[in-house]
Amino acid sequence: MALFLAAVATVPMISQAAASESAQRKASFTAAEVKLLNSETPKTVTLDPATGALLAVEKGISGVEPSISKQNICQTGNACWYTTRVPYANFGFYGSAGTYSASMPYRGDYHTGSYRASACWTYTGPACSQTLPPNTYVTLGVTVTGTSFTIH
Repeated sequence: MALFLAAVATVPMISQAAASESAQRKASFTAAEVKLLNSETPKTVTLDPATGALLAVEKGISGVEPSISKQNICQTGNACWYTTRVPYANFGFYGSAGTYSASMPYRGDYHTGSYRASACWTYTGPACSQTLPPNTYVTLGVTVTGTSFTIH
């Protein structure tokens, strides 16, 4: 519990006792992971929601909301993922680098707009495009379920 409160409150240092206790809960912690856990380096920890036990620690802040935004209209300059079925809306993506992840049914072709962008979807299985430059029109030729759209 002390570790959870420290992580949430973003206390700069987690005590050695707490780190050691957590490391014992997850025997596979490496020395590098324990060092990261005790450092002031930005990190993300994963906790077991049932017990509060520390499951993982990774460098970087992965829980930060992306800077990408989505709207149900495509405006000039937006990256746009077009719908293939009424009443579903086209999705306009804008902002700065980030990934918008959600189930986006009935997606067809897309346009990168003013951005370097990529998209992921499911069709016969999961698939993603490579990062494509601005002003690129992408045709898939079928209806897919979008899973994410990324501005790079």
